[in-house]
Amino acid sequence: MKILHLSAVVLISVLLGACGTPHHELVSAQRGIDTAAAQALVAGAPADEHLPEWLASQRERLSAAREAATQRFADEEKACWHRFMVNACLRDATDARRAALDRLRQEELAVNDLERKRRAANRLRDLEQKQREKS
Repeated sequence: MKILHLSAVVLISVLLGACGTPHHELVSAQRGIDTAAAQALVAGAPADEHLPEWLASQRERLSAAREAATQRFADEEKACWHRFMVNACLRDATDARRAALDRLRQEELAVNDLERKRRAANRLRDLEQKQREKS
């Protein structure tokens, strides 16, 4: 009887383990999608003369979205305490917040990279102009 019970437990454990994709693989895949979306956002950035306004508007949008995600989590967290399965609800709310903030972070990194490249190009252009003036 013990051997049969132990065999059933082992079989169920193996089957359940084979069914799901590990969480880190799902997070990694989602991060890749978020990075691609952020790069597409930056690819649609306007030309040099309108870039500072676009960067400022993107930063404001990201800040507002981050605040909204934090507020949404607080509301969901409060609602979880009125449910029977509190821990599962809190875990789902935390996962949703983390996914939203990760997506926003990827967009922020892409915007920062674009701004850094713009500043470096401007600095290089200024240095080349000074070099021409000296010659």
